[in-house]
Amino acid sequence: MLLLTSVSDKIQVITGTAGASVDVHASWVDNNAGTITPGRLNTVNIATAATTDVVPAPGASVQRNVKGLYITNTHGTQPTQVTVVHTDGTNVADLMGVTLLPGENLGYREDGSWVHRDSQGGEYAGRSTTDILSAAYGIAGTIAESIPRMLCNEANLAALTSGTLFMQAIYLRAGQRINNLSFHSATTAAGTPTNGFMALFDVNRALLAQTANWLTEAWAANAIKTKALTATYVVPSDGIYYVGLMVTATTVPTMKGLTAKTASQLAGQTPILHGNSTTALTTALPNPAAAITAGVNALWCAAT
Repeated sequence: MLLLTSVSDKIQVITGTAGASVDVHASWVDNNAGTITPGRLNTVNIATAATTDVVPAPGASVQRNVKGLYITNTHGTQPTQVTVVHTDGTNVADLMGVTLLPGENLGYREDGSWVHRDSQGGEYAGRSTTDILSAAYGIAGTIAESIPRMLCNEANLAALTSGTLFMQAIYLRAGQRINNLSFHSATTAAGTPTNGFMALFDVNRALLAQTANWLTEAWAANAIKTKALTATYVVPSDGIYYVGLMVTATTVPTMKGLTAKTASQLAGQTPILHGNSTTALTTALPNPAAAITAGVNALWCAAT
């Protein structure tokens, strides 16, 4: 039961993304000293990052019982965070918040439960956006790893070539919010680095998000390097993505990961899991990246 019992009580939806398009339908029943009156309100095309009243305050001495609330992201491509709050005019209580991918819906039901539906109307089964095979073994804050770190068995992979984009497959799930990418160097540090990027690509190698160029920033031996994306990336659908790493340096760092036990043949089946892509890079990344040449070295990387 969700009640509004004063002239200051309201239900609001906070949208987190400008350029999205959110529709909200609310249904309620008012009780005024035993007189029952149904009501409803459609609020359509919320297209800014804003706080919007979706259930208005009841009149004096009226108790408003919200029976249903349905919030849908109607945009074709843009995900958005939505948060439902109850305000009494002074205090604001956070009721529920999710990232809605295009076509998805968040619903409040009369029994007080919430349901998150995908674009086909199927209900999510309460899966966490950090729920992956290796999540239990990831470094604190890890959302996804290319290889569970406890399985990395190569401490000094010569996988990188100066100015060449290395692509490593990683499995991501819908709704995950990627803020940072990480790789771990091995026993050789970067020598006289001049450019460096990490980036996220889709399975077709289209550039989705990237870090800033870290230029001459040092990368010591046996050190994790974590870099922030220039903007948070919300994963639109489950599947294989690529984390790209490009370093230009007199000496590129060696890396931690593993060597494919079947050479490159199995990892080289479509989609290729790891290998070199675009060459001769300096201050910018390609979009899309070149086809991947399958290699034997798989690098540990993580998303947080």
